[in-house]
Amino acid sequence: MVLKVKWIDFKSQIDEYIIEGEALVEKYKSSRTENDLESLKEEKQCWESEVIDYVKTSFEPEHTNFRYEFKAQRGFNTGFKLGVDQRIKNIIQALKDEINGLDYYLKMLFISDAIIRAEEINLEERKNLDTEGRLDLILSKLYELYDDRLYHSIKWILEGNGIKLNNRGEDWDYAKMLENRGLVDTLTTKDTGARLTLEGKYAIEQARKAQVTDYSKISSSDEELKALIEGVLKEVEKLGIGQQIIFDEFDELRDDIPKLSKKSFGQLLKSKLGDLIAARALNKTLASEIFKQFTDQILPF
Repeated sequence: MVLKVKWIDFKSQIDEYIIEGEALVEKYKSSRTENDLESLKEEKQCWESEVIDYVKTSFEPEHTNFRYEFKAQRGFNTGFKLGVDQRIKNIIQALKDEINGLDYYLKMLFISDAIIRAEEINLEERKNLDTEGRLDLILSKLYELYDDRLYHSIKWILEGNGIKLNNRGEDWDYAKMLENRGLVDTLTTKDTGARLTLEGKYAIEQARKAQVTDYSKISSSDEELKALIEGVLKEVEKLGIGQQIIFDEFDELRDDIPKLSKKSFGQLLKSKLGDLIAARALNKTLASEIFKQFTDQILPF
């Protein structure tokens, strides 16, 4: 399954659906009448249908299972007839669960290279990664998801990055190997989930700091670099995170281009992205994506 629309457009549309869902919650959270209940059910169903249809048709082949993954499966039947207010509360809670599910879906898609950026990676190379390479990949993706402190499916991480699991329980084996090294905590339900420990986070950061960044792939053309900067600013504005500090930092970078070597430009870009992360204007994953656009390298945090 591959995303056939641009990631930035897909994310922007899902963010819009999240906003619409939150508006529904706000609209009906104090409702208490049968008419409100029926209106809520109708509007929620309409919203769900739009979300499901958009997501399903945004992938090749179509993501037909999304309907079952997305719709909240909640059992509220206690054997008693519930009042209108309680039924409204239950529907609103189900709606909140679906909104949270959409937000989580975006996070997991963002770290799934084979789904949203298949043309940028060597899928054959990914398929042939040895065990250590697969463990490193799992750690790298869990690092990008570290801040939410949730357990994330090892199977999703591997398959979303072009690695097919050959044996039942293979995801559990990888998780236990990392857990035995003290790098992750694990949780096994339907799938095996994992999250980085602080030791795992530290190990990733130290490994990335030890990497020597190669700035040779930065364009030699001032105009190309300026065009890339313009593209970045349009992207962050479209994502709704266009804080003035971001524009100020990149305007300064653009003005300095004529007097910078490739290495100096790359180092200054890295420094500015670090400052924007510290100021909470950008998160690490988006900053890494921006750095990669200029250097074809992962930003080493």
